Amino acid sequence: MATLEKLRNRAGTLVAVVIGLALLAFILGDLFGSGGSLFSRNQFEIAEIAGKSIPYQNYQERVDHIAELNKISRRVNALDEQTMENIREEVWNQLVQEYVLSSNYKNLGIAVSSDELFDMVQGRNLHPIIRQEFGNPQTGEVDPAMVDQFLRNLDADPSGFQRAIWLYLEDIIVKDRLFTKYNNLIRKGLYVTDFHAEKSANNRSARVDMAFVLERYASVADSLITISSSEVSKFYKENKNKFQQEASRDVEYVVFPITPSQEDYKLAEEWINQIKEDFKSAADPVQFTKLNSDTPFNDKYYKQGEISNEELDQWAFNSKVGDFHDPIFDGESYLMANLVSINFLPDSVKARHILLSNNVQSQGELNAVKQKADSLLDVVKRRRNSFAQIAKDFSDDPGSAAQGGDLGWFPEGAMVKPFNDACFNGKKGDIVLVESQFGFHIIEIQELGKLTKKVQVAILERNVIPSSKTYQAIYQKASEFAGLNNSYEEFTAAAQELKLSKRLASNLRELDRRVAGLENPREMVRWAYREDVNAVSPVFEFGDNFVVATLKAVREAGVAPLAQVEQDIRAELTQQKKAEVLKEKFNSILANANDINTLASELSQQVQEAPGITFSSFSLPTVGFEPAVIAAGVQSPEGEVVGPIAGNAGVFAITVNAINVEEVDKDAEAMRMLNLYQSRSAREAYEAVKENANIIDKRSKFF
Repeated sequence: MATLEKLRNRAGTLVAVVIGLALLAFILGDLFGSGGSLFSRNQFEIAEIAGKSIPYQNYQERVDHIAELNKISRRVNALDEQTMENIREEVWNQLVQEYVLSSNYKNLGIAVSSDELFDMVQGRNLHPIIRQEFGNPQTGEVDPAMVDQFLRNLDADPSGFQRAIWLYLEDIIVKDRLFTKYNNLIRKGLYVTDFHAEKSANNRSARVDMAFVLERYASVADSLITISSSEVSKFYKENKNKFQQEASRDVEYVVFPITPSQEDYKLAEEWINQIKEDFKSAADPVQFTKLNSDTPFNDKYYKQGEISNEELDQWAFNSKVGDFHDPIFDGESYLMANLVSINFLPDSVKARHILLSNNVQSQGELNAVKQKADSLLDVVKRRRNSFAQIAKDFSDDPGSAAQGGDLGWFPEGAMVKPFNDACFNGKKGDIVLVESQFGFHIIEIQELGKLTKKVQVAILERNVIPSSKTYQAIYQKASEFAGLNNSYEEFTAAAQELKLSKRLASNLRELDRRVAGLENPREMVRWAYREDVNAVSPVFEFGDNFVVATLKAVREAGVAPLAQVEQDIRAELTQQKKAEVLKEKFNSILANANDINTLASELSQQVQEAPGITFSSFSLPTVGFEPAVIAAGVQSPEGEVVGPIAGNAGVFAITVNAINVEEVDKDAEAMRMLNLYQSRSAREAYEAVKENANIIDKRSKFF
């Protein structure tokens, strides 16, 4: 009893201790298990720019906002991955520009006043974005009243979409203006000195005709050159700047295609044979096809030769309505057909139209466009001779509007379906109104082409696709491969044994989203940056393939390690030593006969000609990129043998046969140089500021 009493008295203390220990364990677990999340921001940090942390939430909120604007403006419920990728990249670039340049703007006193913004959106100096959004498609002119009316209607839109769009446009305009002012300050600060202008003018004025002799490095056997490890190490230490690299990965992978088995083909054949009699006797074969076919019913009228399956094409034009064709195998599907209709239709139509675009932001605006279309339809029906002028004045299709709406002759299927059907099912002289995804079309059918026999066929298709059983079997095979071969060596050996073709994805960057031949392989790239070299991946599913990968090579950002670049260094040192061997050979010959023809003869080479060489030339005829040789030629006196010169292809000796000097205006040259500097200034200055901001991009953790 005494023991029980003690326990009761200490129960409160005991519970407090237990809870305290549990909380401490939770906190320590979070601290050490997540890389110190109590003292580090990086768990939910998408970037660090100029020492400032960018939370993932801030970035994602911007992405979501722009995505919503896109969905509403496009009238869709979801955006495809490519569009989302573009939006993420757009938001990233906006964030980088803001964080990199905001302090510069402040320090330089760069700002956009409210009056300035008003001038850009409603005043005399409209921003290009306003011209694009509110300009007349034909003239490019902006009606200020249209902008004013749009702004007055912002509060009338209960969805708030128009206001959101406008605020987004204003934000882009302000940022663009700030960036333009910043770049203009840099551009205005650039100049060209008289010395540089004169030197450039002299370089550009000289045009030389020269001859050269080349002894290629390949003429010296590699076996004659010895490169020691100490030489490699010394070169590496003295030239580390040459070996700067971005982070990249090399991944090898094998593919297990998710393809149908023989059993799947058999099941598809059995299915179509079981349903054959029902389709053959169906009272409405079109509806039967819509309910049962893997491919939607196409109500098109085909002319002979247009049905993709040749056997069905021949059958359709030698049968009568109601005839049935038994199942046949075609590619990766089984087909059977019912002839629905035979008609004689024009092979082409000549028409003109007036388009009123439906690219508006609200149902009220759409209703107004429809009313305008009805009014114009009534006008052109009463006064046909006004059609061309109305098209020029009102049509939103600038190409045809300039021609009075004339579209010329076009075959069936060349236009969107509502437009096509109205033209090919109508009569000459008809004027009709139809709506397509582009807007409302007022169409006049001017001429009908030759009537041609056409058929409408209900083709019921059963695709052969991998069953769940097949899918699981292929996945099991890929999973076993990944599980049994967990190193690069085992991966390679197993791939050879199973006769699986290894594919290579080299130099993958951390944010890469594409690998040739794979559908949406982003997860494989992210995996490659989480693992160590020689690791083997789990099974990825990309489209119709299972993929297992191994990490072949890892290259981190910074200076490449010596082991990675050793062969490149040895190749460069070998070329340098070969150049010394050849230079000695050249000097020995030239010491006895300072003549380029004698040199060529002694070397068993030919004298080659390079006419019209200037300081800005890029290459030598038959040789290629040789800047050192070109620079020496332009600076050499006429008639002397100059060399030996170590080039890219080998060692050269040159002689200038003629120097032609063309007068180059120094002031014009200074202007040319200034224009060149200014054209590069915006990009190069911004890149320099970005580099100085030490941007740490962590987007790959999230996408």
